[in-house]
Amino acid sequence: MSTLRHPLPAADLIEVPSPHVEPRIAFQSLEPRKVNNLTLIDGKTFLSTTVAGDIMPAGAPDVGFFHDDTRFLSHLELRVGGHRAVVLSSSTEKTFASQIELTTGSITLRESFDLPENTIHIRREQLLASDVLFDRLTFENFNLQAVRFTVELCYDADFVDVFQVRGVARAVHGQYYRPVVGKHSVVFHYRGLDGALRRTAVELEPAPQLFREQTAQWELALEPLKKVQIEAMITPFVDKQNPRGTHIDFQTGISGRRNTFADWERHSTSFSSSNEVFDAALQTCTNDFHALQIPEGDDHIIAAGIPWFATMFGRDSIIAAYQVLSLNPSLAAETLRVLARYQGRVVNDWQDEEPGKILHEYRAGEMTRHGEMPFSPYYGSVDATPLFLVLLSETFNWTADENLVKQLLPAAYGALQWMDEYGDLDGDGFIEYRRRSPKGLINQGWKDSWDANMHRDGTVARPPIALVEVQGYVYDAKYRLASLLRAFGDVATAERLKRESAEMAKRIEKAFWMPHRGFYAMALDGDKKPVDVVSTNPGHLLWSRAVSRDRARTVAARMMREDMFSGWGWRTMSQQEPVFNPLSYHRGSVWPHDNSLVAHGMALNELRQPALQVLTTLFQAAMSFRDYRLPELFCGVHRRQFDDPVHYPVSCSPQAWASGALFLILSSVLGIRPSAPRKELNIVNPQLPEWLDYLNIRNLRVGNSRVGLDFTRHGARTFCNVVDVEGEKLAVNVAFRK
Repeated sequence: MSTLRHPLPAADLIEVPSPHVEPRIAFQSLEPRKVNNLTLIDGKTFLSTTVAGDIMPAGAPDVGFFHDDTRFLSHLELRVGGHRAVVLSSSTEKTFASQIELTTGSITLRESFDLPENTIHIRREQLLASDVLFDRLTFENFNLQAVRFTVELCYDADFVDVFQVRGVARAVHGQYYRPVVGKHSVVFHYRGLDGALRRTAVELEPAPQLFREQTAQWELALEPLKKVQIEAMITPFVDKQNPRGTHIDFQTGISGRRNTFADWERHSTSFSSSNEVFDAALQTCTNDFHALQIPEGDDHIIAAGIPWFATMFGRDSIIAAYQVLSLNPSLAAETLRVLARYQGRVVNDWQDEEPGKILHEYRAGEMTRHGEMPFSPYYGSVDATPLFLVLLSETFNWTADENLVKQLLPAAYGALQWMDEYGDLDGDGFIEYRRRSPKGLINQGWKDSWDANMHRDGTVARPPIALVEVQGYVYDAKYRLASLLRAFGDVATAERLKRESAEMAKRIEKAFWMPHRGFYAMALDGDKKPVDVVSTNPGHLLWSRAVSRDRARTVAARMMREDMFSGWGWRTMSQQEPVFNPLSYHRGSVWPHDNSLVAHGMALNELRQPALQVLTTLFQAAMSFRDYRLPELFCGVHRRQFDDPVHYPVSCSPQAWASGALFLILSSVLGIRPSAPRKELNIVNPQLPEWLDYLNIRNLRVGNSRVGLDFTRHGARTFCNVVDVEGEKLAVNVAFRK
């Protein structure tokens, strides 16, 4: 094959074609996302297709070729003899290539010869490399005679912003232009209201015999057992900026992706166990974290998820990096550096920005650039700032990277200052949120849908709202920073933070504990009235260790009751609450990342059995999804024998903090607790679930050491054997405590 570097018409690269046409209206309704869609990812660029490799129906919200928060291809359809091909199988290689096996149904040809079904094999290979999409089709004839048939590829580009795809209506739009058709290419153009010219270039080899509107057509003549190939290269352009891969071909692209993934694997922890399916699930998660990295200068940050959140998110990126410290701690270090770069500097109501605040979300699409949305970046997150400090501390525990801490100390002091000066809106010692931007988020915790925080009577909690888990994050951030700053010489601030964290723990107990319910309130509303529903929010207090060990046992016991534990995992809200809805986004669904943080907290409090049970049920849930990949969430419907988890209709997959859930719970039940500054790795009360006889871990990075560990289970006991320690000397201590 050629490298598809045919010169495009000059107008495609410099000027906009003159006659305009009416815009192609995007399909706006949020239909259920097809759980079997094929998804390829390269940071902020991704492709979502049907299992046939098509973008169909045209403009549907769950399919398309997206780059930089814009859909650059809204229709891609293969037809053979006027019909869609029949799918035989489809698979993906990691998250960057797919291979789809197709054939034809019975087709009546113009020569009156009926082409029997299953006699033409079509192999479709799609690759995403350096922001460029390759679509290669190979046709092979297994008839006993030569055949001639028509192949058509249909294209369209609606250039809609990701917010439009999610259902946000726009009263106005930019200028669409007629596609420019060349011998080997078609180029779509759109000039947005932000002034940017966006283009989708489709280059084809060989040149089609006919271009009809947005349809390329070939008449193929194929001898018995012969092959012919058609290849398309689809490139997104924004203004005069060229994608990273505009000078590569298919083979170079796939070799490059394979090489960068192999390098990622070499620098990451590997896991192998007695359960091959569990190994495959962990491998999928490893693949996801490679694919979801967004380059930002010399660093990378983790994108939140596909399709709605293919960009940096403060809270999501932080939690995902925390979850996978055992996989690759460099992700956390780079995430911290990127977030510090965008830390709030001024008071800006439109973006909910304040000095020292960590961003919530950063978008680069037309609606944001035009000022219709405040996400450039947007800071409406109440928890990202304390979580930034938690991640900094834990990253130091894993890496002992003093240079990283010194580099980020100004950002850490800024975050502490934000909590004290801006976070506490009414001076009661708690961190609250209240939206200032008219286009910002109403709710600014992780449960950020408009109806997430409801009283039992169905009234929506009125801001400013103090979420219980956020107070735990603040406690943990100050407790951790007291130790970290003391190690770096700031004793006075360390002493103050230690006092403040102790005071916060007392305030949490006094204000949030509900004696009549034997549990903690989800939040305090603007009148300081407890939002008295039973939810997973207080489970995060166990992760923060902001409550006593006795309270931790009480919380764990309450969460294991059937109204909270669905059989697949913990629901976000108790089934007994009048406002419970297992099909809602935040009032009764099951979120793997939420479960992982609660299970992690239980394990930190030596409550291993519920953590093991959730590891088991989430793994069982993963087996019902493509590639054993846990989605962003699924419905909180009660599990019965022989049930599968009930899919949530618009759940993101892959979602970074869902992909990180198994890693965090696994390292928690194994009792892996690093102390790299002291050159120690402690393994405390390790436990394997009953469906794992052994688990081998290699290349676990702790400081400047690489550790190999073998865990084996004999009955109820799990043993850990230290296989090797490479690099700097590291003491590995295995302890069994009552």
